[in-house]
Amino acid sequence: MRCLYRSPRDKEQIRMNAVGDQDSPSRGIALMLGGVLLLTINDATAKLLTDSYSVPQIISLRGITTLLPLALIIYFRGGLPAFKPFRIRNHALRALCFTGSTFFLISALSLMPFADVVGLTFTQPLIIAGLAPLLLSEHVSWRRWCAILAGFAGVIIIARPTPDLFQWAAFLAIGTAFWGALRDMVTRRISAEETSELILFYSTAAVMTVGALGAFIFPWHMPNTEDWALFALLGVLNGGAHYMMIKAHLWAEASVVAPFRYSALIWAFILGYFLWGDIPDMWLLSGSALVVASGLYILLHEASASKS
Repeated sequence: MRCLYRSPRDKEQIRMNAVGDQDSPSRGIALMLGGVLLLTINDATAKLLTDSYSVPQIISLRGITTLLPLALIIYFRGGLPAFKPFRIRNHALRALCFTGSTFFLISALSLMPFADVVGLTFTQPLIIAGLAPLLLSEHVSWRRWCAILAGFAGVIIIARPTPDLFQWAAFLAIGTAFWGALRDMVTRRISAEETSELILFYSTAAVMTVGALGAFIFPWHMPNTEDWALFALLGVLNGGAHYMMIKAHLWAEASVVAPFRYSALIWAFILGYFLWGDIPDMWLLSGSALVVASGLYILLHEASASKS
């Protein structure tokens, strides 16, 4: 079998070529839109499974169905040397963030309406914009800070600010956004040094391992044929979605592609209605509108700043 990386010098040259190609916002945006669509369908499938299976079991079995085909792709492209990471510390950091975002997300999905969870996770682009100057050395203007604050006001509205309606599980969705923002920050840093497949491989392996450890705490149930098909679908959707989103961060800055995550709201409304009969109420619609408007302003301001 021909090895993709015949020597450390070849492997380094491939990484350097990737660095030189990191400037195509339109391609990054297209990849983000596709990844968000797949991820929204993935999350809806996971929510269906939360009725019968624990969060660790869902995460573990999803990890298996994602990891096996991913490992085959890496092996046939580069052999065993292709599995060697360039910086183990960066992979470990991304794996930690990926594990946190995954556990918080599945937990939130098991407790809240689907569209509500999606709406609250929209804080992730706002968190990314806020963390960009600290972790990516990207400039954030005072106008963008105002948009970030307006977006978080929308989050409060989605969470139902009245005592009798407030959803405490909303903190799980916000936690998902926080860990997801950190994950994307790390992704942006290491995507020039590692292949997208390898980044996803080690993060998925970490999540799967932590989920498997949950077998000692939470009860596990043997899936039936239909549910095995859903778990297999989870693996394909999850792997494809995160692969596309990793590629998106390779081609464009995080603050450019992040607002396009808001396209998930359209799919969340559609899936929530047809799968669970959820009809968006005043709180969700008004709060989501404010969050989306904030994100779009950030996008337009970024585009204007880049032209000037």
